[in-house]
Amino acid sequence: MREYITFGNYAGNPVEWLVLEQTPGKALLLSRYVLDAKRMCPDCIYTSWSESTLRKWLNQEFLQNAFSPEEQQKIINAEIFTPDCRNFGKIGENYTQDKIFLLSQEELYRYLPDHGDRTTPAEVHAVAYSHDLRDFMSLLPFYQERQNCWWWLRSTGDEPNNFGVVWSDGSVFAFGHYANYERGIRPALYLAL
Repeated sequence: MREYITFGNYAGNPVEWLVLEQTPGKALLLSRYVLDAKRMCPDCIYTSWSESTLRKWLNQEFLQNAFSPEEQQKIINAEIFTPDCRNFGKIGENYTQDKIFLLSQEELYRYLPDHGDRTTPAEVHAVAYSHDLRDFMSLLPFYQERQNCWWWLRSTGDEPNNFGVVWSDGSVFAFGHYANYERGIRPALYLAL
């Protein structure tokens, strides 16, 4: 059975987190719902997780807005490894120090192996402020009915300007979407216990 905790507050709502893994002294958390929608990068250019504007937003604006100073002290500044871009050598491969990050494709398969575990709805404000999410849900009645939406992974796709996306049905579009598309955000973090 899945374990959830409440930690932080975003857009006026308490944030629920799915506990993916608990080890001595820390727990890996993933937001239960899509909290917002952003572009990985405003331009469709070759980029990486380390250089993305989304990474900067998560570790600055989101961190400051979603967590009190006391809560921020409980979030571990972790070393995060992002694999290289398939078919492009070591492009995109990097280690970063992040308090807030997105799951990689490998982490997704490890912690959420079943399609059904990956499906999630978006918070109301995320859909309200995102043309991309709203348009998607209005065009596909099946997904609109279930209220599940797509969300970014930090792994690059088949080119360095693409990033992996989890579809509304829980499948993974590993080839990726362009970095300048607006997709859902499910932040992850390590919480000190």
